Amino acid sequence: MKRVTFGLSPLSLAALLVGCCCQESTSVKEEGSSAQEGGGTTPVVAVAQGGDAKWGTLKGRVIWAGDPAAAKPNEVKVSQDKDHCLEKGPLMDQELVVNPKNKGVQWVFVWLAPEQEGGTLEIHPNLKAVPQKDVEIDQPRCQFVPRSVAIRQGQNLVAKNSSPVAHNIKWTGHPAVNTGGSILIPAGKSHTIKDLQAQKLPLVLECNIHPWMKGRLAVFDHPYYAITDEDGNFEIKYAPAGKVRLFVYQEQRGWLDGKEGRNGKEITIKGGSNDLGNLELK
Repeated sequence: MKRVTFGLSPLSLAALLVGCCCQESTSVKEEGSSAQEGGGTTPVVAVAQGGDAKWGTLKGRVIWAGDPAAAKPNEVKVSQDKDHCLEKGPLMDQELVVNPKNKGVQWVFVWLAPEQEGGTLEIHPNLKAVPQKDVEIDQPRCQFVPRSVAIRQGQNLVAKNSSPVAHNIKWTGHPAVNTGGSILIPAGKSHTIKDLQAQKLPLVLECNIHPWMKGRLAVFDHPYYAITDEDGNFEIKYAPAGKVRLFVYQEQRGWLDGKEGRNGKEITIKGGSNDLGNLELK
């Protein structure tokens, strides 16, 4: 039997195999490493996974422009169910909550809108489906928790009452958009509010049994909204790149920049990270 040969010596064949191996290894390394060693640039692999120039993450912080002492909350005058409402100490008004350490303003609504009125925002594929999960607000001790909530049109708001006393939930919106309603919620029960429609200003939430109880509910027809945390920070992900309008609303102070803020502020979002820095609420 004749032996078939490929015209390569064992040494040449080994060199060829090593070369192929090294080329494959180099390719993988380039895809997973930065474009410049130690330069802090975006890894190529991140771009391949969807971090393209069409979408950006918007960050910022809403801060109190004046002396935080001037925004110090007042104690709530409790006139009903005092034993329960005050069992863990006095209740403080939460209409304007300013962090005394860093001036961050909590419970501020921040959202995007098209540059031109009547337009639409392009929605990232990951966010097109409306979340099926209900959003909850509770009344555990004679205050709404959380104070401010936001949902997307198509979601439900579940108003819970985890306290041992009766509460009610009253919601009031724009009469042409959300007719509103008022429902008694016995202790330990809940009520689901459905079919809420997007409107520009957040709805007002109240408990008529305990009249100091107030809250806000925002409803949007897109996913580009946020509520500031205890330090005033907010983040909106997968926002469409280009010119949009930024709206900032706080229930006591109203619009950021006063009357001019009613129409929002034009900003340009770029692909990747966008930091607006501090936005001063006066």
